[in-house]
Amino acid sequence: MIFANFVELIFYDALTVVWLGLPLLLASIIEVFLWKTTLFEYLNYPINIRLFGSNKRWRGLVSLPIAHLIGVWMLQRLEISLGLSSDQIILLSDHNTLFYGLLVGFVFNLSELPNSFIKRRLNIPPGTERNGLFSWIDHMDSPYGVLLALYFYLRLPIHLLFNALWMGPVTFAAATWLRKKIGAK
Repeated sequence: MIFANFVELIFYDALTVVWLGLPLLLASIIEVFLWKTTLFEYLNYPINIRLFGSNKRWRGLVSLPIAHLIGVWMLQRLEISLGLSSDQIILLSDHNTLFYGLLVGFVFNLSELPNSFIKRRLNIPPGTERNGLFSWIDHMDSPYGVLLALYFYLRLPIHLLFNALWMGPVTFAAATWLRKKIGAK
């Protein structure tokens, strides 16, 4: 009985992590279209090349929160139309669309900046994935930043927090792989 409860807990934690991460995947695809607009062309310049390299651009810092907001809104509509309840997982429709959408999108991007700063100090070129360790670290920064924000905002249960510590980077790595496969990265 204890093992079955543990497996069920892990299953619903995984479902929650994937569900909360899905708007970020949608946002990464929506961003591709936003970047083609005139407004985002004006923002297509580096934040600070010396500090963060040439790949960290203002358009991403602005577009991801907006795209995430759109993704959250779309999935909230889906949750409502399907009549989902929050008995087992955390639903997006239980939270303020504007605040949650912008918060997660902004924190996701801000969480990448310290990693970029450190990589520039180590003379690692922007966009380079040197080996498995650096690749793994690149997939930890944003999920952990978002996880920290969500821990305080959603008051995540401790079991979900611990499971998300390993599920977040794995989910982000899978989403990055998918984005590359469909040409959105």
